[in-house]
Amino acid sequence: MKKGARGERRSIEKKLLLILGIAFVLLLFAAVKSGFYKQVIDFFGTVPEHGKVEEEIGSKKVAKVEGLPPVSLPGIRKARVAIVIDDMGRDMDSLRLLLEINIPISVAVLPYLSYSEEVAEEAKAKGGEVLLHMPMEPQDMLTNDPGKGVLLTRMTKEEVITQVENNIDAVPYIDGVNNHMGSRFTEDERLLKVALEVIKKRGNLFYLDSRTTTNSRGYELAKEMGIKTAVRKIFLDNEQDMVYIKDKVDELIRVAKRDGKAIAIGHPYDVTFKAIQEMIPRFKEEGIEVVKVSELID
Repeated sequence: MKKGARGERRSIEKKLLLILGIAFVLLLFAAVKSGFYKQVIDFFGTVPEHGKVEEEIGSKKVAKVEGLPPVSLPGIRKARVAIVIDDMGRDMDSLRLLLEINIPISVAVLPYLSYSEEVAEEAKAKGGEVLLHMPMEPQDMLTNDPGKGVLLTRMTKEEVITQVENNIDAVPYIDGVNNHMGSRFTEDERLLKVALEVIKKRGNLFYLDSRTTTNSRGYELAKEMGIKTAVRKIFLDNEQDMVYIKDKVDELIRVAKRDGKAIAIGHPYDVTFKAIQEMIPRFKEEGIEVVKVSELID
């Protein structure tokens, strides 16, 4: 073969290799964009030249490579939790102990107690979030006293409207409302809707369904009515025991990592405050962000 022909052939081969290289790069880019590469990784369970570990962020798992910083993907945020302390308003000491805990905690204040207004005012002044803890009728009124201002299933529509308005006026600076007791009232869709209509008319208030009964209609009704709402997932202190409460905080973390967010309710017990304080490092270890409850309202 002549020298000129060989040179021409080499030139053609180089061009073909260049074209094939460009085509390979384009195919690789398309595979990454389509997510096909991740599917291959998931299928074989390995990352080339590195071991694969999985980091849960919210309810999603994000691949990262050992020895390298965690992958940071846009649109994915830490799992978040919120803690609400119910039954506030009986004294100021509980609030001040609560404010010493260095995480955002929302307070739910009962109306007409000795310190209801003062607790709401100081909590708001210190940057906290205040809910009206609306008394509602439980299944058994003989053993469970919901206190003054209770909404009862025997009330007329007009009586419910008046009582809800009075209760809202009794606690200043509120950002939202949640139910105190109410295992009977929150099952009464007709009257609960009347109460929620008043809440909706009174400004930008949200409704947190404390879910004191599995048959509560609070969350579903609020959603249907266009009220910002959420539902309680964990009760922290049905037992006033340090181990029990810490186990419930761990459960809160697990739910948040599964669902992306979770709301817990506790009460103004010294053991509850101590348990929450001691579990703050656990939130950090698990990559959980603690926020005000309003940040988890849809």
